[in-house]
Amino acid sequence: VAAAEPLPERRSLLAAALPFTQALLAQVGRTLARAQAALAWPEGSPPSPPLPPPPCAPLSDADLRTYLGPGGRLLRPHDLRLHVYHGGVEPGLRKVVWRYLLNVFPAGLSGQERLAHLRRKAGEYAALKVLLAARAAPAELALVGAAVRKDVVRTDRGHPYFGGPEDGHPHLAALQALLTTFALGHPRLSYCQGMSDVAAPLLAVLDDEAQAFLCFC
Repeated sequence: VAAAEPLPERRSLLAAALPFTQALLAQVGRTLARAQAALAWPEGSPPSPPLPPPPCAPLSDADLRTYLGPGGRLLRPHDLRLHVYHGGVEPGLRKVVWRYLLNVFPAGLSGQERLAHLRRKAGEYAALKVLLAARAAPAELALVGAAVRKDVVRTDRGHPYFGGPEDGHPHLAALQALLTTFALGHPRLSYCQGMSDVAAPLLAVLDDEAQAFLCFC
């Protein structure tokens, strides 16, 4: 803030800065006026935030059936997502519901068609895993495998699914395989640190490498 009687050497700087300061304050005032008019706020009183939705119980098997139609077709996917968003899913039902939430199934499939779809995709994944590993250069395969391995061995070993000795652990091997397959199949993205933190819960809940790969993708 300038003194009431600025020193002579400061007067030129103040005179030069004054037009810029006035223009800046005027622009700020115009911007606030436009924003206030656009939002139709009464001056000095912003709108009240919307009320949160009422709490919802975790999705149960009986709830899930209300979203399914004849043949087990999912008729109300949006309502299903809203229910899960507001209430979650009962732990025993996650294996079923996560596949809906992560778009594993094309729309409109019956229960039998969903099972056939999973079997077909499991075969495609097995073939893809072998093909990508065979096509990759040894140096690339070693580099990707090492990057994935650094995170895989850090998986929460306190969880029963990943507990036990590291050598020969089937679930750690499955996590390594699905992440390596993803990285080789998406070379522009490859593997990024933290992907294992997304894939590990999927594998632990689904208990199936191919299905975990589908959900991860």
